[in-house]
Amino acid sequence: MSTKKAYELLKEIKINEKDIVSLGYLGNLTVEGGNVEVVLSIPKELENEVFDLQDRIRDRLLSAGFKNVAIKTRLKEIKTSPKSPFAKRKLQGVDRLIAVASGKGGVGKSTVAVNLAYALKHLGYSVGLFDADIYGPSISVMLGLEDERMKVSPDRNAFIPPEKFGVKTVSFGMLVDKATPILWRGAMFHKAYEELMVQTLWKDVDFLVVDLPPGTGDAQLSLAQLFDISGVLMVTTPQIVSISDVLRAIKGFEKLEVKILGIVENMSYFICPDSAKKFYIFGKGGGRKLSELTGIPLLASIPLDEYITTSGDNGIPVVVSHPDSPSSKEFISLARKVVELLK
Repeated sequence: MSTKKAYELLKEIKINEKDIVSLGYLGNLTVEGGNVEVVLSIPKELENEVFDLQDRIRDRLLSAGFKNVAIKTRLKEIKTSPKSPFAKRKLQGVDRLIAVASGKGGVGKSTVAVNLAYALKHLGYSVGLFDADIYGPSISVMLGLEDERMKVSPDRNAFIPPEKFGVKTVSFGMLVDKATPILWRGAMFHKAYEELMVQTLWKDVDFLVVDLPPGTGDAQLSLAQLFDISGVLMVTTPQIVSISDVLRAIKGFEKLEVKILGIVENMSYFICPDSAKKFYIFGKGGGRKLSELTGIPLLASIPLDEYITTSGDNGIPVVVSHPDSPSSKEFISLARKVVELLK
């Protein structure tokens, strides 16, 4: 029995003609052998339907062959907020904008952003990638574009983004020499951020993936104030101690009225290439615990495998260089879930 099988079965459970996955009621899903644990995050106004919903889920999973089904339910308050005072705009040529964020650095957020973009490309979508980290842009390095510079349209009114493996890519690292520091205050950052996003010819992009710098600062504020964001993915690592940092970032996006699509646990485990055995080097359960605390679904647990680092060093995303590796399969699964959530 697999997580994918359980996930598909849960999509058959409906409330008012819509399945609980699309409604965002599935907080977490864990499958180990014949055992499955489902964490639900249900609006408080549906409190009277909880027991019936649990019974339907349990009966469906057991009838499909699962041996033991455990269900946890968290009731959440749905708060209504006054309309945001910011005049947000939809980027011309972009259908959906997805931000990838984290509470702190060092969690592999840029790796997730890059490979999510190429996983969406793998699924057949037109994709753009924007590196929003002014002070430490890394995507140009990860894609081997350090020496690439932004081109200007013939009328000099727009930037033409370079493409790498079919994905349109923009990074502040393409505007200055890699040894030149950028010493900007918040207002300068906001203006540059707006102009670069708006004046880039994205042209028929289904998904624009924005790699945000860690924390809650100028980049997050500017993105939320200026543009219509379809949703944010929060990246964490398995350590329980990292939860507090991610929680602060989640609360920040909630205050900015930005929808959080889900949690991605990066570096979840290491797969030994000789035995295929999993080793939980950085601990276990951080993403799952965060999901239970917030009611935000855990969408992916990305393993460490031998191809991720070498692919990044060579300027080729692992989804492109080794599409059948364990990490690539998880990135492609994540992309499918994101597409499903944004339908």
